[in-house]
Amino acid sequence: MSEAASSSPRDLARGFVGVTAAAMLGNVFAYVLLLTAARVLHVRDYSAFVALMNLLLVGSVPAFALQAVAARRVATGQVHDLIRVSGGLALGVGLLFLLLTPLEVAFLHLPMPMAAIFLALALPGVAMQGLCQGVWQGHQRFAGLAMTTFAGMLGRSGAALAGLVLGGTATSTLGALAAGVSVTAAVCLLKLPRHARMDSNEQPSGVEEGASLIAESSSLLTESAHAAHAYGVFLLLSVMDLLLASHVLDTRSAAVYAAGSVMTKAALWLPQSVAHVLFASMTDHGRHRDLFLRAAGAIIVLGAAVVAVCALAGGLVSVVVAGNQYPELDSDIWLFAALGACLAVMQFALVSGLAIRSGRVTAIIWLAIAAEVGYVLGVDDQNGVRSIILGVLLLNVVAASASLLLRAGLRPASEAETDSDAAAGRGRAAN
Repeated sequence: MSEAASSSPRDLARGFVGVTAAAMLGNVFAYVLLLTAARVLHVRDYSAFVALMNLLLVGSVPAFALQAVAARRVATGQVHDLIRVSGGLALGVGLLFLLLTPLEVAFLHLPMPMAAIFLALALPGVAMQGLCQGVWQGHQRFAGLAMTTFAGMLGRSGAALAGLVLGGTATSTLGALAAGVSVTAAVCLLKLPRHARMDSNEQPSGVEEGASLIAESSSLLTESAHAAHAYGVFLLLSVMDLLLASHVLDTRSAAVYAAGSVMTKAALWLPQSVAHVLFASMTDHGRHRDLFLRAAGAIIVLGAAVVAVCALAGGLVSVVVAGNQYPELDSDIWLFAALGACLAVMQFALVSGLAIRSGRVTAIIWLAIAAEVGYVLGVDDQNGVRSIILGVLLLNVVAASASLLLRAGLRPASEAETDSDAAAGRGRAAN
């Protein structure tokens, strides 16, 4: 049981509001960056910028994984060598992308290789930023989590915006972004709670320290790999329908589907703070099921409210998310919102599983991806957007329901005991 597990419902509610507000404010800078880039950059530079920003999202998967792993370990008291080992993993991610730079330049037809190099240099900072957020999340100190979340977004998008305005190129934008995330991550590391930055109370001998570091590195790498796989698979599911629709639809219909997907992403990310706020509490096996059921119910109600608004005011919502260019969305925008709500449920089921080191929902997500591929590629493109979104929505309703049923089941005691024994063993090794 962590010290964070005693947070009151009022603290949790306050934390949800604070973290949500911080994320929304940070997203403002991201949207301004994208809008400004479309107006400032030349066509080739803009294409390179968008491609690299999507590559940055892929490179951020280890950061999501480190955040989840750090939050779980802090909440369960397993902080030995956490920052030191995570730093090594973060540097490894940056080095991997640096080695891949020539392939990225060739495949993406980048005008200048320096932009891809700056992307690689940014990734260690992005990963360590995720670690910092995970530490605050594990302690359930929500003011720190909110400030760190906002600082990370500001350091990324705000610095990139400055580089864009001052330099006017994709290279200057990515260079400023790399500097911004690196400085922000360094500051956030220094602002972590002091005991979170300490390895242990005792200084082991050189041999013991080396053996302990190897053991912790192996353990953290394994857990991070499982979390990265889970996040990566979910990220693939969240974009798969759009990629497939772009492949099978004509240009106009594909643009309509892309515009509708904006509503999907909005409904998906709206309740993400629920998982951030409750993650540490859900590491407690005794409270996990009850917390999961209540939070999942709240996410479903929130999703239903979003869908209802879209159904009743489809024209207005369509104009807000896509302008006046796609009136075809007026009657179908609620379907995209419903898809986002289903994805939000699956995301919460996935993340809550990571709190107790269960990745079973990942199998359901893989099945959903396979089903989407088979369905969309088999659709007659003459049926258009509605045919695709209806089929994809139905598949995701089934997948979300299966995820809920799987996660709502009581976890076998033997698994909990195995994890507890493993944690105790690691604690003894740390001492």
